[in-house]
Amino acid sequence: MQKTIYFLIFYFSIIFGDSSIHPMAKSLLFPGWGELDLGNKKSSRFFIQTEAILVASCLTAYKLGEVREKEYIAYANEYAGAKKTGDHRYWVDIGNYNSNEDFDEEHLRMRDGKEGQWAYSPWYWKSGDTTRRNFEKMRINSDKFFFTGRFIVGGIILNHIISGINSLYLSRINNKSNLSLVPKIKFQKYDVQYLFEFQLNINSNN
Repeated sequence: MQKTIYFLIFYFSIIFGDSSIHPMAKSLLFPGWGELDLGNKKSSRFFIQTEAILVASCLTAYKLGEVREKEYIAYANEYAGAKKTGDHRYWVDIGNYNSNEDFDEEHLRMRDGKEGQWAYSPWYWKSGDTTRRNFEKMRINSDKFFFTGRFIVGGIILNHIISGINSLYLSRINNKSNLSLVPKIKFQKYDVQYLFEFQLNINSNN
């Protein structure tokens, strides 16, 4: 918490402090800010909109993950008597074994020393495989949202870096040329592609 406060103080001191800060640093802090400072509104708009979409998507993914997590925990408590714990592995094992006794028997055969791991957090699926499999689907669904959130965090970091690089290029242009690095996002069925396009505009006027 203390580190967060220090970071916010540093962040806002830069925003409202020295106006001579390099555009690259501005874009690294807030994508599109450096481009806007350099007068490249098109590029600035792209980075700002991309940041807004990524942040909103990230927050949504984590929120949905938390909602689904609460649902599968409540479900396991109702149908298997599972106790709430912060160990994610516990919930994975609950979805793989009908009871903690089945878990112990399996690991006794494997001789990996994990038997008795959940002795103080027992569970038993009263309805057998049906409810257990339903629980497993709920847990996996929650994990997918959390994974998506972490993936988008990487996209947010990348957006900051690319905007910083783009502002560095723009800050080095002269009156006759305009070089910029424009990212493009392509959404496909199973993945997201982040592409880059160099744009060089030559001004022939003296």
